[in-house]
Amino acid sequence: MSEAHPLARKTSRALAVMLAALLVPYASPKLRKLRVVHAPWDHTEDDPSAAGPVTAAPAATLGESHLGATENNATVTNALTDDSRQALDAEELARAAGSVAIEDEGGEMAAFYKHLARTIRGAQTHDTGAVTRILHYGDSVIASDYVSGTMRRRMQERFGDAGHGFILTANPWEWYFHNDVDHRASDGWSMSRITGPLVKDGLYGLGGVSFHTAMTATATFGTVSRGEHGKSVSRFDVYYLEQPGGGDFQMEIKGQEPVRISTRGDAKVSRKASVTVPDGAATMTLRTLGGGDVRTFGVVMERDGPGVTYDALGALGGRASLWHVMDADHWKEQMALRDPALVIIQYGTNESEDGGVNEPQYRTFMGDLIDTLKAAAPDASILVASPLDRAEKDDSGNLRTVKVIVRLVDLQEEIAKAHGVAFFSTFKAMGGKGSMAKWVQKGLAGSDLTHPSPAGATVIGDLFFKSLVTGYDAWASINKDAPVRDATAP
Repeated sequence: MSEAHPLARKTSRALAVMLAALLVPYASPKLRKLRVVHAPWDHTEDDPSAAGPVTAAPAATLGESHLGATENNATVTNALTDDSRQALDAEELARAAGSVAIEDEGGEMAAFYKHLARTIRGAQTHDTGAVTRILHYGDSVIASDYVSGTMRRRMQERFGDAGHGFILTANPWEWYFHNDVDHRASDGWSMSRITGPLVKDGLYGLGGVSFHTAMTATATFGTVSRGEHGKSVSRFDVYYLEQPGGGDFQMEIKGQEPVRISTRGDAKVSRKASVTVPDGAATMTLRTLGGGDVRTFGVVMERDGPGVTYDALGALGGRASLWHVMDADHWKEQMALRDPALVIIQYGTNESEDGGVNEPQYRTFMGDLIDTLKAAAPDASILVASPLDRAEKDDSGNLRTVKVIVRLVDLQEEIAKAHGVAFFSTFKAMGGKGSMAKWVQKGLAGSDLTHPSPAGATVIGDLFFKSLVTGYDAWASINKDAPVRDATAP
């Protein structure tokens, strides 16, 4: 390759030196006078030389100027867009609120958020049908209405009280309890449940427990007079089974004529019977009348809305694997009657007692449960919530996280993603590995190193609530038709 001509090299150097000299005045405002070209923005009010000789401002005169026809036209350059809100990050919002974000790569939570948007909007439009129903399946933590009770209160304080929700006909476990409701049942009931004893037909109702009697028995459901929650109801729904040879029951409300219902039918079908009352304090007694076997599942206490209901559907000793005994078509019937917006699945504590986990088997049981619920409630969002941290003592007597809990949480996250549903790490929200030991020391958990105290349950419920509402905020930020939640509200 031939070498460049010497003149060419000199010319290049000369041009470079000249260009550098021309650029020097632009390096400092003090050299602005030496600039060859002035850009439109290259002017400051404190630099007289930039605008030529200093002249006095023209004096204002009295009078007026005639205007022709004018019009305020919105254009691309002078108008805001129709929706000026900015996309928000769910993880950042949850972290700022002191919790962790719900993992929802596939947008599974959108169905729930749409329901919640209607409920929020309904507060202004008086939409009585704007009820958002949440179903929370789980183990003893939910059976005792610990976390779920806090969630119910927080959701209703923020979005409106649409009633207590679903309650089992009677108490199938000693630990079964619901906050903010008056509930009791007489003797005379028999029951079957997914945790055993089992029933042959696999029909366990919405909450996994079936009650029946051919005798006279009662179950009473009502509002409470103390506290700030659970003080109003406008409708009672009895969930029962229509069946061959079925007997009768009646719904009794003080001051109203009893409503008598026959449960006799040609086949076993899920039904519900309803009675309305003036919105406020009320009590309903379900009384069986004989004439055949009466089979019930529970009662829903609800109001017209707008608002939220929160059904605590916990089972003492509950596990994901136990639901395989439930008839899938029956569960679909029950879900159609209840019409949930969100179904939460929270298991793992009892599985951690096994000392280890059979991963292929667990993936099958958990995956089957998710798929069954997706088919049973196709219009609802499905959310897997991990178990809480659980502690044990090491050889030195120090508390540490049970190893299998960590693996179960990771497995549930993997399974949830594989089956296209959302995931919330309760484990991570409460502090992750080693958190149960700290909670026990602070009085937020019991001496069994597994269950939260009422105070601890309140903390977990608050964390879960924050994750749900900040998740809605992030979703609403990119859906211009969704009402923006008042983040300053409780």
